[in-house]
Formats: sequence, structure tokens, C-alpha cells
Amino acid sequence: MEWTLAHPLHDVDDIVEMADSVFGQEADGILTRDRNVFRKNVTIASTVQLFDKGREFLAVCRNWDEMRLLGYCWFDRGGYTTYANEEISNAKFHHVDLSLPAKTRVRLINQMIDQHILWASTWNIPVICSTSIRAEHNAFMKIHQKRGFTVNGSYAWIRTENAIKDLK
Repeated sequence: MEWTLAHPLHDVDDIVEMADSVFGQEADGILTRDRNVFRKNVTIASTVQLFDKGREFLAVCRNWDEMRLLGYCWFDRGGYTTYANEEISNAKFHHVDLSLPAKTRVRLINQMIDQHILWASTWNIPVICSTSIRAEHNAFMKIHQKRGFTVNGSYAWIRTENAIKDLK
């Protein structure tokens, strides 16, 4: 398994396929999914990050022997609450192949969290937030809680300076 920044020519189709086929049904009945809209947004984000690594972070984990996508994570910046001036980096996605063993999925999620912390720290973003719309989000939130995040429902957040201490 190896993590790399997502590339617009090599990773977009696999990201779109995983998001839609494995996790897309979470939005059914609420939003009308459109693979082309998602493909456009993944392509733009992966292209922009080639030139501006501080704008968004989109990375993939692959089993290179099989060229199989095991998971991907996507974080942005520029989030703010209505009651504070501190910037927040929001996790857009933490997606893993659900056919992987549970231990592997947990390891991948922890690696995604590590990357979020390191990216936010590198770009001086003071707060990290991770959310879930999945019906079953308890295990995902529990991983964050074990990492020191404050968890409220399906929201987990932490000050980047506190999270980075745990990585050292």
C-alpha cells in the first residue's frame, strides 16, 4: 500500500467509481447524484493541487501490484463558523474499500487522519474538522475520539496544534 497525491490523469475514474458505487446510496432520496459533476470536481481539485498544494489535499492509497484503489481522502480549507475567525480544514471524504479487512480499513482511516493533521499544520490551519453523513458512523467517530478529537454526533474536531503533538 502506498499513498500518493491524486493525479488528474490516473486517479479520477477510480475515485468517482468508489464514491458512487460504494458510498453514493447514502445521498439517495436527498440529492440527485451526477458522476460527471463529481468527476469534474475531482479533476479540478487534483489538477489544482499539482500547482497549489495548500488549497486542497486529495490523496489515494493503492495496492500497486493490482493497481487497486484501496481508499482516498480529500480535505479542503477556508471553513469558518459564524462565531469565530479561525480557519477550519474540513474533510470532504475518507473513503475506503469496504471489502478490505476491518483492521486494514482502520489503519487506512488513521493514515488519512495523519495526513489531514500534517497538511493542516503545514498550511497553518488552526482547526481540523471531520464529519460523516453515513448511517453507520460510530466506528469512524470512535477512531477520531481515540485520536483526541472532540466528537459531537457525526462531527469530530480538534485544534491542529494539539493533534500534531500526538504525531511526534
